[in-house]
Amino acid sequence: MPKTVPTENQKDEIRRKVQHEFPGSKVLQDIHYYRYIKEIEWRDMSSDEIARDIRKGAESFRKRVKNRI
Repeated sequence: MPKTVPTENQKDEIRRKVQHEFPGSKVLQDIHYYRYIKEIEWRDMSSDEIARDIRKGAESFRKRVKNRI
């Protein structure tokens, strides 16, 4: 199944949630915001689809890091 796209309302709700859970820690807020967004995106995906999505994201990250060096 394709990724579920989080709505703007869901994103706003998640942002408020992580700000409440981790006040004063922007790094932890960002990490958990990303985690909650991924939970929504992966909700209806199979484990194989999730693994492919992770590999795709990792490859994209590697390319960005390599281009900086």
